[in-house]
Amino acid sequence: MSAVKVLGFVSRELKGRILTVSSVSAFVAAETAADRLDMTATSREAAELAVLLPKAPLERIREEFGPATADIFRALRPSNPYSKIAFEAMALYGRSEGDSVRRDAAIAACAAETAVASLEDREGMVQSLDLMAGHETDPERKAFLEELCARLPSPDPADLEGESHSRTKVISISMDVCGSTEAKTRMKTCARDEEELDKWYKAFHRQFLLLEWRFYTQLFQASHGQAGWDWKHGFVVKGIGDEIWLLYDVDEKDYWRLGSLVAHLLHSALNVASRLIDWTSALDDDEYGRSRHWETRRLPLKFYIDIIDDVFEVSGPRRDFMTDLLPEILGAEESWGSGDFIELGNRLHAGSLMGDGRRLITAIRTDFIGCDVDRFFRATKFALPGVVTVGRALFEKVVDVSADTDGGLGGTGLQKAVVECPIHQSGDARYDHDFRYVMEYIRPDDLTGC
Repeated sequence: MSAVKVLGFVSRELKGRILTVSSVSAFVAAETAADRLDMTATSREAAELAVLLPKAPLERIREEFGPATADIFRALRPSNPYSKIAFEAMALYGRSEGDSVRRDAAIAACAAETAVASLEDREGMVQSLDLMAGHETDPERKAFLEELCARLPSPDPADLEGESHSRTKVISISMDVCGSTEAKTRMKTCARDEEELDKWYKAFHRQFLLLEWRFYTQLFQASHGQAGWDWKHGFVVKGIGDEIWLLYDVDEKDYWRLGSLVAHLLHSALNVASRLIDWTSALDDDEYGRSRHWETRRLPLKFYIDIIDDVFEVSGPRRDFMTDLLPEILGAEESWGSGDFIELGNRLHAGSLMGDGRRLITAIRTDFIGCDVDRFFRATKFALPGVVTVGRALFEKVVDVSADTDGGLGGTGLQKAVVECPIHQSGDARYDHDFRYVMEYIRPDDLTGC
């Protein structure tokens, strides 16, 4: 009956918020431990409430479950958004010698957290559970703690070292609409009212979305002689109006495919860069039957691509910094709930914050700062309409340059670039993709600050 009472209370207090699968798994583990060790209702309820709803108001716990349960609940719940229930429980166990009710609650909470422990928590939990088992005098509880400890093997340092030394190259892509600021200014000037202006903005943005989507469908599909991009390695860092910044990670083991990936990127970008976004002002007569002035804009796209290195990821540190300081704005902890914390964090772009009443859940979109990033965006200003511009770092990694100019294209003086696309990591079999290019040098003075 105790579990039914706890779940009923939690369902009322959640008030429409989600309850994640991990929270349910933790609850089941706590309930199983309480049954196995024949715990009191106070131990059971305090542990399960702390696991499911640690931010529940103490007065509500006291009203529903009594002062003893509320006191243990307060000792178990995390003291800040990044505190861990498991370590609070282990601390409670250590200072509750002779109090079997509080110790049982700590054991049940440890069982719950063991069921959902993250990789970074495991090593500390193994050490703490081992200490708890060493101080436990009840044979059945001692055996249970040892069993929990055995479920949490320490991560292999070699695995973590290999993970930390994993290297990637990052292909950076900017896709932008040329002349969009002037076009939107003309839209505002020509529009008869806000409704018409919104209609034009919507149509303009819709065309951009269609071309953006066309680029993705080209990019993430492979055709004969080309290496399709794996969408799991690409992500849009941000969209700024009618410009997007897309990154693609190339793992060290896939460096041999770099030429193939770039060739496919060039074909995909050239396909989209040749298309235009159209805007035409209204052609109908005004209310007096007079023809209105009208104009048309046909806006090309421009692409700039390069490799960026030596960057620093800022989304994770921003999330940690902001969430640590949010209580300074929210005030005393008893005056706000987890919903307020999450809403403020999301409004201040601390990341994508969620909460299930049990713990803070965050997700971040990778974002970089660094000299190479600044240089990349300075260089995008020199990209040309309808053209795919390639930065020198990427160009020199994948292109075999021909010294012969191509005089057959109207005397343009374009040069031939060959991108070699090996079929296998070892062996000579490959496809070659030819492109025409012209070199442009950007003066250092034109790259402000770089």
